Amino acid sequence: MKQNNDQGEKALVAEWLQTFPASYLSKTNVNVGAPVWFYAGVPLTAAQSRAFSVTNDRVDARLFTGLEVWIIEGKIEARAGAYGQVQWYAHQYPASLDYQQFKPAPIVPIVLGMRTLPELAAFYAQFGVRTINFTPSFSLAQALSRLYPAAQVLGGTGAP
Repeated sequence: MKQNNDQGEKALVAEWLQTFPASYLSKTNVNVGAPVWFYAGVPLTAAQSRAFSVTNDRVDARLFTGLEVWIIEGKIEARAGAYGQVQWYAHQYPASLDYQQFKPAPIVPIVLGMRTLPELAAFYAQFGVRTINFTPSFSLAQALSRLYPAAQVLGGTGAP
């Protein structure tokens, strides 16, 4: 189920990013961690830091609008965990190499969801997290199978 959800989330984010003009700079799977790692209190060399950075957190996407840097966590079904996750990524992002090209643009955490809960979105909005609902081009049956892969929720309905 996790792999199916991951594929659905990647497809959701990729399709949504295509809705923006080319002047909006986007990148997926962005390393949000610090470029220099420390071991036993000593900074590692650049090569050693790169080796350790494979364990850094990675946000689904980053979009620079020209005014703001959006840190995007995509979810088929956005739950509270997605909001905490994107807040943490936005907190780490100023130390990343990726942010250096956009400094001092404000960083905005975004939860992109195919299905979101308005009450949850309103709660996290007070902490600066924006919620964007996006309906991708994949069919309702495909979307539901990504949410509930073991269930036959649309059997025989002929829904698109």
